[in-house]
Amino acid sequence: MPEEHVKELLIQLILAVRYLHSFGIVHRDLKLENIMMSSKENNAIPKLVDFGLSKIIGPNEKASEPFGTVGYVAPEVLKRQPYSFSCDVWSLGCIVYALIAGSLPFDSNDERETKRLTMDEPLVFVEDVWKTTSKPCKDLITKFLIKDQHARITLDAAIKHPFFD
Repeated sequence: MPEEHVKELLIQLILAVRYLHSFGIVHRDLKLENIMMSSKENNAIPKLVDFGLSKIIGPNEKASEPFGTVGYVAPEVLKRQPYSFSCDVWSLGCIVYALIAGSLPFDSNDERETKRLTMDEPLVFVEDVWKTTSKPCKDLITKFLIKDQHARITLDAAIKHPFFD
């Protein structure tokens, strides 16, 4: 998908997820399949769906259940560490990567290997499309996909990222 179109979709997704988080809702299963478009037009609005794994948590509360879809789920969830809203930020990073590259950032035909890649391997931009992708776009994706949940970019900081200038 062209970077400019991804930018338009991403800002709407960030605002939607930030809205959920403001009410204490962590989605826990953000993925391409859980984003529906309002129409087939280029200016369609993305709509988040499937809140079956979502959970309401307090501002200082953590969840620990291992929920999510492999390929989109954050490392801390896979490691069964306590996690919070930043697991959705990770998933947004996977979504943006996939929209631009056509593949997930940590992916294998083997589910166990996908989990290992997600938990242990660094993010790399190997597909040819990354050669023509802007540095701010790659930088934002990198900040979404920081393995340490406490160092990962927040949604408020993401909105102010140079990618959206």
